[in-house]
Amino acid sequence: MRILGLTLAVLVAASSVTAFAQVGGSSQNHDNRVEAVLDNLDMNYEIDSDGDFKMIIEFDDDRSQVVFVSSATYELNDLEIREVWSVGHISENRLSAVVANRLLEESSEVILGGWEVQDWGGEQVAVFRAKMSANVSGDALYSAISAVSQTADEMEKALVGTDEL
Repeated sequence: MRILGLTLAVLVAASSVTAFAQVGGSSQNHDNRVEAVLDNLDMNYEIDSDGDFKMIIEFDDDRSQVVFVSSATYELNDLEIREVWSVGHISENRLSAVVANRLLEESSEVILGGWEVQDWGGEQVAVFRAKMSANVSGDALYSAISAVSQTADEMEKALVGTDEL
């Protein structure tokens, strides 16, 4: 089965979870739990103005992908959920039916995550997003980052052939 891909530096879009609240808040704008896990994994990252962790994942074929781990978490009953996401495609126009169907079909073939289409500043953006426990282990978070980055990068390569995201 296929694994996932990476994203572009843009603002975090709203979650599709309807009941949500930030958990584990402090005076700083990022989640110390994510910082500790990424430091233990010896991963390079920066913290953006929203407090999200931004990483550039490099692949063996000289491609790279930007991926984010959100500091904000959401609650759904007893679940605290965190998102790992990456942009795989940006369009100045509405996505064609062919592209939209491809994203939908692709979502049914991956193990973790799925494609979402969102409007960001007048552009339609295809975001590959994985939602998981906010208290995920280092190995599990690393697997999600790897999967999200790979999936988004593969879609970018398939749709436009460039390496800009």
